Amino acid sequence: MKKNPFILFVFIIVSLCGVSTIALAEAPVLREQLVYSLTSFNGSGYSKSFCPATEETIYLITDEPSIISPRKTIVYFWPITQKYMAGFSTLNEEVAGKLELIQNGKVVDTLDKVDYSLFYPKGYYSEKAVVYTEASAIESFEKYQTAVDQFNVQLRQYYENMAQYRESFNRFLEEVRRRREAGDTGPVNIPIPQEPKPPDFVQFYSTEPAQGFVLQLPVGSYEIQLRAEDGTLIEGSEKKVIVFASRRQGGTGYEIIPGNRWTKKENCDEPSWIIHATGKNELYFNPFLQDEYNELYHNKLVDPQNVGRLERWKWVHVDPIDNIKTILGYKQQILQSVDKLPYFVKQIPGPELGYEILKYNDELKQQGYQPTFESYKVTLDPNLPKRDYSVSLVQSDNNQPVSQSERVIRLLKKENAGYLYAIPFFPLIVALIVILSRRSHVEK
Repeated sequence: MKKNPFILFVFIIVSLCGVSTIALAEAPVLREQLVYSLTSFNGSGYSKSFCPATEETIYLITDEPSIISPRKTIVYFWPITQKYMAGFSTLNEEVAGKLELIQNGKVVDTLDKVDYSLFYPKGYYSEKAVVYTEASAIESFEKYQTAVDQFNVQLRQYYENMAQYRESFNRFLEEVRRRREAGDTGPVNIPIPQEPKPPDFVQFYSTEPAQGFVLQLPVGSYEIQLRAEDGTLIEGSEKKVIVFASRRQGGTGYEIIPGNRWTKKENCDEPSWIIHATGKNELYFNPFLQDEYNELYHNKLVDPQNVGRLERWKWVHVDPIDNIKTILGYKQQILQSVDKLPYFVKQIPGPELGYEILKYNDELKQQGYQPTFESYKVTLDPNLPKRDYSVSLVQSDNNQPVSQSERVIRLLKKENAGYLYAIPFFPLIVALIVILSRRSHVEK
């Protein structure tokens, strides 16, 4: 009996899915393990991760402080992410000892744990942080706690003032109504109660002091190991450490927020990359200075279990570029010149579960809302001819172009955009062709 190749192909796909489902259904095996909790400088801010026993090497950026902390915790493999996970909420035991730093087979330094904290001058979500150690770490956290306590006092006072304001405003409305009912048609010479302003939240943030080993090393290859107080080497504490630097600095990259899906941010880091758009689009551009790092090294710095290619390089956004204008143009013609503005994302109630991006204004501020993000908004009108445009940056004070900032925006015809959906099915079509060709070859 001849077998239908298409049915065979479908059977293989379904079988693979079934195997994956069975694997996902298995309960993870929990193991107690010595790991290194990592707070690593990533070129812009700090990334938190951990290095399990399965990873031999820790990657760090040169000349910037990073913190490693040996912990005993529960580790298990999670099939969905294909990574080992740490159950710090179940077990998070500090491992005592001194950290020995080894290079070329010799112990070059022995480190003690110190108190440290991360201080965010512009708030936690700004990502930019400074590492404080010892007394400075405690002082920065106490400063933050004091500011939070003061804010809470002001907030309670604001709520009391709001209650008094509502009572005063109701009395004002009642008095106006009473006078109008009494036939008084003249001006109401009664002061209108003024709504109190909410206090501004604390603009900076500090983590609570913790203990760890601070590493700030030149480029090179090292080894570390943990030695207990009795002089014995702690089993499982040996790791390699690779300290690396950026290959290039000072590039210009973009973070782009599409107006129709603002949570799906995309990067455009190379001048040769093209930005594709269809129909009406509102694109929010955030330009950054960027440095270029080895892909494998940087990926594993962010998470030691990440993968990457040693021969590839990647751009990392370092600092936002300020005091500029964003220009949308066609050849030598300037179509839009855009300044940076704050925006607020408003959720739309109802079954649509959508959102609307609004320009942040005083009314939203009076209601206690903070801007969701700041950006340069470029509007692509659906009536624009479907051709290539450019987006670039110029200095606000002298209109001088910013180096490496120009990118191409390619407007596609909406009726042709549907062909892009066929791309994900291309590998399946190729696989089916291979099966058919092999079957034909066997039958011959």
